[in-house]
Amino acid sequence: MFQGFGKELIPFFLDLRFHNDKSFMDANRERYYREVRQPFYDFIDALGPGMQEICEDMEVRPNKCLSRINRDTRFSRDKSPYRDHLWVSFRQGGMPNDGTPFYWFEVSPEHVNWGVGIWGEGRQIMDAMRRRMAARPDDFLRMLPILQKRHFALAGQEWKKMKAPEGLPEALGPWYLKKQVYAERLGAQLSWIHESDIVNRVMDDFRALSPLYWIFRGCVEDAMNQMDEQGGNV
Repeated sequence: MFQGFGKELIPFFLDLRFHNDKSFMDANRERYYREVRQPFYDFIDALGPGMQEICEDMEVRPNKCLSRINRDTRFSRDKSPYRDHLWVSFRQGGMPNDGTPFYWFEVSPEHVNWGVGIWGEGRQIMDAMRRRMAARPDDFLRMLPILQKRHFALAGQEWKKMKAPEGLPEALGPWYLKKQVYAERLGAQLSWIHESDIVNRVMDDFRALSPLYWIFRGCVEDAMNQMDEQGGNV
């Protein structure tokens, strides 16, 4: 049974931050497996049954849900080979990272946060969300008190020149203008990760946000259907 992340987790991330090279990782790989990867795997296993209650085809295998410690440095100015933080993502099995609704949970030496959203700037997906928002604004309006009660904030970059249409409820204006969109937990304390109750905290939020997950998923399906009709790709 998962009893919380150990006190060794953050010190490992800090050590890796200041000794970010292959020689350090080679010398500390067993430590990484024991103090970092296995606790994250146990955390994923603890959340797995609840995630599959939200969505039967949710990917919950730990090796598929946990981010890699190795960084892809091919297109980055930062050539540090390893991450000093990790995240968990739950998404529909077999789907790509970009353009797929997902839940996430992330831990770094400075913070812990979690939420639900769509990664990547998928214009077709966001256009589908805008069409749905205009046609069925109540679907989105019902989420606002849930987000507020659960201490979640809407985030994601906005189109600078786009304007919300007349007649759209004012509260949905920030949603309408997004290039990408996600809801992020505010006020989470890093100390919570060492408590067994972190599983319940996260799972309760994930369940409460499940209507938003399904809204996002419906928007992706709408976008894919439209692109299929047009003979293109999302």
